[in-house]
Amino acid sequence: MSEEEREHSDYSDDENEEVPIQAYSRRWVVLSIAAFAIALRGYNQSCYGPINNAYTEYFKVEPWQVDWLVVIQSVIFLTVALPMTLLITRLGYRLSVILITTTLTLGFTLTTAAVSWRGGFGMMLSGQAVMGFSNIVSWSIPPATAAIWFPRNEVATAVAIQVVGRGVGEAIGSFLPTYIISEKPDMSNTQVSLVTMFGILSGLAFFLALFAMFFVKNSPPTPPSEAQAKLIRVNDFKQKREESSLRSTWDTFASVVQSLFRDKIFIAVWFVFGAVNPILRNNNVLLTSMLHHRFNSKTKINAQAGIVLLVAWCMYTVGGFIAGPLITKTKRYKTMVFLSVFLLLLSCVVILVGVKVKNLDVIYAGVMTQGLFIGMANTSLFELLAEVTYPHPPMFVTMISIVILGMFRLIYPLVGRFILKQFGATWSTAFPTILTAICTLVIALLKPEYKRESTNQAMEYKTLIKKDLR
Repeated sequence: MSEEEREHSDYSDDENEEVPIQAYSRRWVVLSIAAFAIALRGYNQSCYGPINNAYTEYFKVEPWQVDWLVVIQSVIFLTVALPMTLLITRLGYRLSVILITTTLTLGFTLTTAAVSWRGGFGMMLSGQAVMGFSNIVSWSIPPATAAIWFPRNEVATAVAIQVVGRGVGEAIGSFLPTYIISEKPDMSNTQVSLVTMFGILSGLAFFLALFAMFFVKNSPPTPPSEAQAKLIRVNDFKQKREESSLRSTWDTFASVVQSLFRDKIFIAVWFVFGAVNPILRNNNVLLTSMLHHRFNSKTKINAQAGIVLLVAWCMYTVGGFIAGPLITKTKRYKTMVFLSVFLLLLSCVVILVGVKVKNLDVIYAGVMTQGLFIGMANTSLFELLAEVTYPHPPMFVTMISIVILGMFRLIYPLVGRFILKQFGATWSTAFPTILTAICTLVIALLKPEYKRESTNQAMEYKTLIKKDLR
């Protein structure tokens, strides 16, 4: 018998061993910590664009420089995402959550110190660079939390709740700064407001880090689903034959990358995931600048845009709650992604028309509905990615996916700001519309295989047969 045959035989023996399937109540505590961390991250990413003019006056910088408080996080995405993948995989789930919360604490603390004086813009950029590391890790958490801790019938809901967490954070971050800082701010009041706001965020992140240290574990005592049980058996089998080293982790990661990028289905979903996700975030960065450019005689634009973005991110959370249960019930992953992205395209067209005809009500309606459809799309795309990449490790897959996400998060505000300055608001709005149209076409042509769902069904069938035989 060859070595390969012996290994296959050994694995078959392992596969036949029955593993108890059970979900534990601790999963809701773990999910709450993960969702709250994602919400804090969302708040941080949304609180700069809506009051861009306040930051420019306070720090005496240009609007494009304020954009870099968000853009620098995308730069971190692109430069260190792959090395961080190896680190996160070796850390495990628990230490990854702790890393998210501690970097959030450090980033908010640096930002609080930076806004305490008007020469602190450089320090603020440093704080946001730290936030970039937190963002990288936090993108690996939603699918991992769902897969490791939740049973099959709750996976989509667990992902949706984390998407909702982001939406809540983004919603509050879009509105609250416009409420506490006026459109023509007094500098001393601005300083007090910013220090108070970021100081509170630092405290929340610190206490969340403590909760993570005490309550988050790497995994429950037994797997919550058949697919997770099989994945554990595969991993245990490999660990018996591979030295646990950075080299072996890198070799595993390299093989995952090679496998995924030979798969045209993955490449298509990967592209759509990256291109769709940042569209509403781009409005956080550029909406008020675009409105000031197009409606230069209007007043209270910041406050109005803040309320609109608040509603949009609230709609984003609703979108997550709509998509999660629908996917759980129907298992129509591609259909949900296509519907969400197509409706997102329609909302982009509405915004484009509103900018063209100079109608604020139409623009605001488009932005608010855009939130709903991106919430649906994000939840659906997370689930579709999990299906087409199974049984590859969820953290590896997510970290590879955020590379394309980082690219588009960098492209949208930089290209959008350039187009806005050179060609005006209409052409700046056309850019995301064109990309969304391309995404809609890609999904329409997609013919994915639902690998995770097939495994769950097969394992359930085997379990039923075993019970009947007994």
